[in-house]
Amino acid sequence: MKSRASTHLLIMLIIVALTALAEYAIHYSALIRGYETSWLSAVRNLLLFVPLFAFVIFMTRVTRFAGNWTVFSAALLLFSIGLIEQYRLFSDPEYVPSQTFQASRDRSQAREQKIEALQLRYIRENYSAEKKQIMGLPPTPPTPADLSTETPRPSTDGITDLLFSGRTLIPLVAFACFIGAYLLFKRDSVLDLLQNNGFLLVLLTLIPLLLTLAAALMTSNIRNGKIFGMTPWELSKIPFLLGFAALLTILYRNLAKTYWGLPHGKDVVPLVFMAIIPFLPFFVLADFGQMLVFASVYAVLYLIAVKRFPQRLLFVGSVAFIIAVLMVAALPPTIQNPVPFLSTVAAPVKSILPSRINQRFYLWFEALTPPPPDTKWWNKDLVSFYAQNHNREILENNEELRVAIEKDAGTKKSNWTFYDLNKQSRDLLTKAANEELDEMIKITNSTDETPEDKAETPEDPDEFAKVTDADNKEKADIKTRLDAINKEAWFQDDALQASRATLGISSGGKTGRGLGLGYP
Repeated sequence: MKSRASTHLLIMLIIVALTALAEYAIHYSALIRGYETSWLSAVRNLLLFVPLFAFVIFMTRVTRFAGNWTVFSAALLLFSIGLIEQYRLFSDPEYVPSQTFQASRDRSQAREQKIEALQLRYIRENYSAEKKQIMGLPPTPPTPADLSTETPRPSTDGITDLLFSGRTLIPLVAFACFIGAYLLFKRDSVLDLLQNNGFLLVLLTLIPLLLTLAAALMTSNIRNGKIFGMTPWELSKIPFLLGFAALLTILYRNLAKTYWGLPHGKDVVPLVFMAIIPFLPFFVLADFGQMLVFASVYAVLYLIAVKRFPQRLLFVGSVAFIIAVLMVAALPPTIQNPVPFLSTVAAPVKSILPSRINQRFYLWFEALTPPPPDTKWWNKDLVSFYAQNHNREILENNEELRVAIEKDAGTKKSNWTFYDLNKQSRDLLTKAANEELDEMIKITNSTDETPEDKAETPEDPDEFAKVTDADNKEKADIKTRLDAINKEAWFQDDALQASRATLGISSGGKTGRGLGLGYP
């Protein structure tokens, strides 16, 4: 079937229409929760498709492009999905991309306002006049909600903010890079240069990436898959893939020559070496998503270059096996435990996986259930959250630490936050938070009496019952507090925002009722 530009233009129109429909659904869902999304952002998102339509016309009429448009349409579909999820997140007043104490307080306040709006709407629609009067509301009969009569919290996005926003400028720069790369790669001289120097291109790309990684490791600035709060390796993906494709163009004929169904080692080893190079830095960065991207793209490039089925099966099967082992090992315990011996077999692989990978898989399967506080990959984030958001409670229980912290110039402000302190004070607070949480975890996990406890057991049965009840109550109170802190930390983690958006849209029905699933 011939790939016609007119057919893909029609597909693009359908994608734009679906994007507009999705943004309206998000806008309507927001009104249900008492706030308004930015219609300027919605219009901006739709206008971003205009340059893409212009590209199609330019490529067909000016450059006489006669290739396959499937990749272009697939990229456009992914772009539209990204716009939808971005619109969902950044139009929500609860989404505050910051870890400061004030940001956490604003986030909690926005969540409470949304919950209150939902509760009041349910009361108006379902409670009788008598019940409403008891609650101090106007004694009106149950009536369907009319969003047109309500006054939602308006969006704060202005035209100036929109024009100079990264969500506007970054796509425009990407479009310019796309058309530039298209014109560049139409030249045979450029293709020959890359084909003859693919390995050198990969090595040159690897040097600044490794230097940045080394600097981040020495300064402990790798967090949540980012270096210094950024992801500078995104650009490195392009040279890596170009280098692999260049090597394939040289070796693909030799790969078809097999011995007992296998290609010669002198042809396979360079290809495997080239494929492994990008995996090493991304494994250190714990960016499992990038590893999956590279594995998938490498498999596709190999399938395109090599036509014989045995070679395809060997390569793709090997890649699929490695990915399957990593994925099964990273599954949450609730998924592994029902399968006999799976958790035991997966334990060695799970122990060497970076925490970020375990976190991602847990989010995919158990996003709405906080992990236990003593979970290895989660405990560090929990300690960090506790130190940042509950530092007053920590200081109340530690007089020596309070005196040391009060000497810090950052505490001279009445409303000082964790980030106002110097590094030494922050480290002291984090250490105290870690010790306090460890003690709470130890108490809540303990089930048996220690020898010291037995030695102090009262002989009087009534007195023994009182002591036991007091101990059980104290343990229950500590467990309740620990669970509350754990839940608060989990649902305020920025890594969960994307999962909330996706789960909320998919579970919300036609009106987006499940947007956020209670934590929108």
